[in-house]
Amino acid sequence: MVDTPLPLGFVDAGAGDALAAQREIAARMERLPLVRTQIKARIIVGAATFFDGYDSIMLGLVMPVLVGAWHLTNTETGLLLSGTFFGQLMGALLFPYLAERLGRLRAASYSVWVVGLFALACAASWNFATILVSRIIQGIGIGGEIPVAATYINELACAKVRGRFFLMYEAAFAFGYLIATLLGVLLISRFGWQVMFLIGALPAFVAAIMRRTLPESPRWLASKGRKAEADAIVSSMEREAEAKLGTALPPVEISIAPPPKSRRTDLRELFSAAYRTRTMVVWSVWGFSFFVTQALNAWLPTIYRQELHLSVQQSLELTLAGHCFTIISAITVALLIDRTGRRPWIGCALLVGSLSMLFLAFNGGRDPVVLLIFATICNACLGTVSVSIYVYTAELYPTRMRALGTGMGSTVRNIFTTSSPTLVALALNNFGLPGVFAMLGLAPLVPAFMVLAFGTETTHRVLEEVSP
Repeated sequence: MVDTPLPLGFVDAGAGDALAAQREIAARMERLPLVRTQIKARIIVGAATFFDGYDSIMLGLVMPVLVGAWHLTNTETGLLLSGTFFGQLMGALLFPYLAERLGRLRAASYSVWVVGLFALACAASWNFATILVSRIIQGIGIGGEIPVAATYINELACAKVRGRFFLMYEAAFAFGYLIATLLGVLLISRFGWQVMFLIGALPAFVAAIMRRTLPESPRWLASKGRKAEADAIVSSMEREAEAKLGTALPPVEISIAPPPKSRRTDLRELFSAAYRTRTMVVWSVWGFSFFVTQALNAWLPTIYRQELHLSVQQSLELTLAGHCFTIISAITVALLIDRTGRRPWIGCALLVGSLSMLFLAFNGGRDPVVLLIFATICNACLGTVSVSIYVYTAELYPTRMRALGTGMGSTVRNIFTTSSPTLVALALNNFGLPGVFAMLGLAPLVPAFMVLAFGTETTHRVLEEVSP
């Protein structure tokens, strides 16, 4: 294909020009340096994702208190923890659908409202049933925001720094884990478990800011034929770039293959010849990696308290220590993944996480220090997978189905995470801690093989080239 320079304001009419507009918008965005609009989006949407991390882990932190106060059994504990993930499953199905039709930003803001408002409902709960219902509904918001926000941030980034740009945003989720655990250590014993949910209501303010200050994804607008709106947003970003560089941007050169003729998004396309292998690879990572991380995050405080007989405060402090290292790993992957590539990092991290859990299965996991060390290794390694899979999945599908592809990955994740707390309870009742850790150690071996054997490398490739 001959690279043809186009004027900056290229907007035409007609069906053929709609496809040309998508190519032009993508090419214009790919030549931009990091500009203020992108940084602002990463901060504001990152704030919403921070609270998603906070709200995701919060129930696990207060669970040692609820188990004692409401006399919950292991089975009830597992069901309550699974309820959150069941809600996330429904949210991952609903909100990506809305994102394809209403826009990335609008769908993301609706989901954040749900997270904030139902945190208040959780704080007002008085027994197992009421908090279960509140957490399921809150989970719908959490499960919806994560894939839609990931799609939005991916579509604002350019190929050469997309991994770092996105993962520095996604690190906000890990910071949510850390700050939630820190606040749990400082507040739960003094003010009660309800205070954690009251803090978790703050995303409602973030949702209001999000809709008023951020632009819609230009790639999505162009894919919907809204060329003038997409052009206006990209033109604004180009002015920011020229002000930053102190010089005019070079002419646009379109070397991106034209996307297929616009058509309605169809779930069956995930299993077409072009995307079938990609779908199976990323679904294996989504399912098995989150199965392990969410089981650990949900159950570790209770295991420290109920199985190792530590105090609530000691249980939360050990959990906090582990999350400190998870933050370091999240920043590390953000800085390095554009150099190492997606496939090697994800595959090797899954293998190391598996080995650390299998060691605990062999050891028994009864020593709090040994448990802390190897659970932290596993969480740190699989935590890098948990953030990387968002950028990797979004890179593997075209704009017309990017939110759908990411949302279905999140759906698979939530099917696995809905079952993992309950399966941990069953394994704990029947096989003790070694059985729990054996189950969690075997799970990552499946996606490790799939990624290393069949994964598509996407590093430094333009989105429209990876996924036509």
